[in-house]
Amino acid sequence: MTVETIRDEGQTLPAPHGKVLGVVDTQTQFDQVIVDLQKAGFEKITAIRGDDGVQLLERVEGFSLGDSEEPILRQHIDELKAGHIIIAIHAPASRADEAARVAARHGARFLVHFGFASVTWLTK
Repeated sequence: MTVETIRDEGQTLPAPHGKVLGVVDTQTQFDQVIVDLQKAGFEKITAIRGDDGVQLLERVEGFSLGDSEEPILRQHIDELKAGHIIIAIHAPASRADEAARVAARHGARFLVHFGFASVTWLTK
């Protein structure tokens, strides 16, 4: 299983419903997080990084979850500009805490679960 890195091709990202989003600072952390997530059974993982990621997120006009998403979006753009990587772990709400625990073991932070009608902070 490989991780899909989403490239900017002018597309609009879909809402991140059913995903745990997080930030890793280095490629080493990213690699470690991915290995552990896959061992735990999380097989669908996507990532955005660099200028492609910034362009993708700057086109997002919200995911219709209200005011709670704007600070998350802004923080993710800032993280990408700092050279960090955003990961999206496809996880049902029942496994969101587990996904966050596994990812946090290797330094993933700013972990948040996007449900179908809610945003739940899992770490800061």
